[in-house]
Amino acid sequence: MSSPPLISSQRYLNRDVIARKAATFKVFVVRAVTMEIRGKHYRVLLDGHHNLAAARLVGVEPTWKGPPPKFERIMRRMSADSFAAFMINNLTDSDWYFHDTGEVVADLLAPQL
Repeated sequence: MSSPPLISSQRYLNRDVIARKAATFKVFVVRAVTMEIRGKHYRVLLDGHHNLAAARLVGVEPTWKGPPPKFERIMRRMSADSFAAFMINNLTDSDWYFHDTGEVVADLLAPQL
């Protein structure tokens, strides 16, 4: 079974940070959560954007971890639909996009009210 597509709303990456991590890190931790949004499953990249880029630069698989405890507490306090709406509307510096291709996730463009 394949995993759902990895999506993010952060496109900015600092090349110096990536280069430093690629040169010094041995483990590249990336945090993601799999969730259903508007009827489709996605892996949402939560933290570790620079670590993921550094891991790919040196050709190693990152260490994938789930969401941090604070994020899990927020998820538990909201219904699945409310949390999905929160995520749709919670953008960093970009619309949601497929991490592997850079293509915008058209199904997530409109805000969730």
